[in-house]
Formats: sequence, C-alpha cells, structure tokens
Amino acid sequence: MQNLDMNARIARRASRLGAVLLVVSGAASSLACDSSSSEESEDSETSEGSGESEDGDGSSSSSGTTGGEEDTTGEDSTSTESSTDATGDDTDTDTEAGTDGGAPAVELLSAYYGLDALPATATALCGVPVGGEDGMPVVFSAQVDDATLDPEDFIVETQDGEELVPLCATLNPANEALELHTVLLAGPFGTAQAQPVAVEVVGVLDSVDARPLQGLRIEDITPLEDGPSLVFAQRFEPDTPGLAGECPEGTLQVVQLTWQGGVTGPGGAALGEAQRLGVSVGLEGGGSAIPIALADDDPDNYVLACLDVDEAAVFVSVAPGLFHDPGDDENPETMVGVE
Repeated sequence: MQNLDMNARIARRASRLGAVLLVVSGAASSLACDSSSSEESEDSETSEGSGESEDGDGSSSSSGTTGGEEDTTGEDSTSTESSTDATGDDTDTDTEAGTDGGAPAVELLSAYYGLDALPATATALCGVPVGGEDGMPVVFSAQVDDATLDPEDFIVETQDGEELVPLCATLNPANEALELHTVLLAGPFGTAQAQPVAVEVVGVLDSVDARPLQGLRIEDITPLEDGPSLVFAQRFEPDTPGLAGECPEGTLQVVQLTWQGGVTGPGGAALGEAQRLGVSVGLEGGGSAIPIALADDDPDNYVLACLDVDEAAVFVSVAPGLFHDPGDDENPETMVGVE
C-alpha cells in the first residue's frame, strides 16, 4: 500500500512537473516571439530611419542642385553686368571719339530766298546758264570745302512737296580767304506765291577742317519779300592774313559781318556814311563804338567793320533800312554776338 501510494505521489509530481515545463516552454516561446517581433520592429524603425536619412540626403542633394542653379543664375547675372559694363565702355569710347578734335558740330544757319530772277551775269558765277532762275544763299557756321561741293549735295523742298536738285551750288562770289561760309544755290525753287520750304544737305559735303555737313537741314527760310539780317560776326586782328589793305590806318580790330545775302546801299549803291553810322559795336566793358570805316564793299554778303578801339567787340547791332539785298529789300533792325 505504501509502495502504491508512493508511486501515485511520484506520478502526480511528474504530471505537475510536466505541466510546469509546458508552461515554462510556452512562456519561453512567447518571449522568443516577442523578442523576434521587437527586433523586426527595431529593424523596421532602423530601416525607416535610414530611409528618412536617405530622404534627407536626397533633399540635401536637391537643395544643393537648387543652390547650383542659383549660382548659375548668379553667374549669368555677373555675365550680364559684365556685358552692361562693356556697353558702358563702348558708349564712353564713342562719346570720346565724337569729341576728338574739340570742334563743335557745324550748323546750317540761314537760307535766304533772295531773288526769283537772277541776272544773266550770275552765269559767270556758276559756270552754267542760270539767268532768270531763283537765287538762294545758304550760310554755314564753318567754312565749306570747295573740293567737296556739288549741286547734288543739296535738295530744295518746294511748297508742294517736290524735292529739287539745284542747277548750281557755288562759293562765288563770297570766296575770299576769311569768307567761304556761304553757298549760292540757283534753280527753279518756287515763286512769290509758292516759295521753297526747306533746304537739306544730302551729299558728302565737308567743311575745310573735314567736319561733315551731310544731314544738315533748315526749314526756316527767309521769304522773298523780306530783307537781309545779320547771321553772325567774327573778330580779327588787323594783320590777319586776308585783311591786308582792307581797313584804314589806325584800325585796332576788325569785325567781319556775315549777312544772309549780298548787301549794298539802296538801289545797288556803294556803302556810305549812312550805313557806317548805322552800325554800332558793343564792347566788353559795356560801352560801344561806331566803325571808322566799312570795308570789303563788294556785292557779296560780307562787310568789314574797322574799329579804332582795342577793347574786345562782343556784339553788333544795325539800324533798319540801310542795307539792301539784290532785290532792293532793306534790312530790318538786326543784332548778333561776336565770336
């Protein structure tokens, strides 16, 4: 009995131990699964972290690319600035080139529709028949190079819009050394009822110092019925080449008057006392002087005022009604500065 009881107790203990072992084994298995799941979760998190890091690297790389694009844009901007600087340099160079020599641009100062019927003697000035044609002197601010002068250098625009080439363009009769600013144009330019409206230099015409006159244009043409006005005046020493013997002894300075067209006394008479006394020369100190003589009395548009004072002349004024053009139209009151 005791052996049976002992065996029964052993069997029960074994059964209990087996149950415990089963429980322990199950717990261990559960722990192993949990551990594996945890490791997988950690691996997953690590992988995700690594992915985020890669994304971050990718983002950084993309940002770097953007920065590179910005740098490229910056380089383009620098290139543009360089181009602008180069343009600026070119502009400065052009400006400097335009001012080489220091001479100002030449101006077309006057166009004077002085005669609607030139005398037959004008043919001698032009070298081609121009008797009965219109005569129109044009005055430039610089002397004209005769070697570049040709009628085709000019067009005269008529009132109805027609553009005419003159039959003649000459520096005669104002062809002395200190003259040469005035070109006489001759041709069928209009009538008293339909007068010319513009003159333009269209050919290769130069001044004596090689400044271009091409492109100069004037639309303010003095009409046929008006008399001549002064265009400009220049001051010279009495011993200037070209003035020898022109003025009387005692002359200390000479002022050359340039009119719009040829001038004489009334009816073609020589210049006299009335004309001399009608010229007043303003002086640098504020006073004025009357010329002691008027010289170079030939039928062109230049007159010399001979002065016996050495204080510099600064302007000239002329009373009206004293100087007449070839059509016998008299001058208005007129005044110009002295260069």
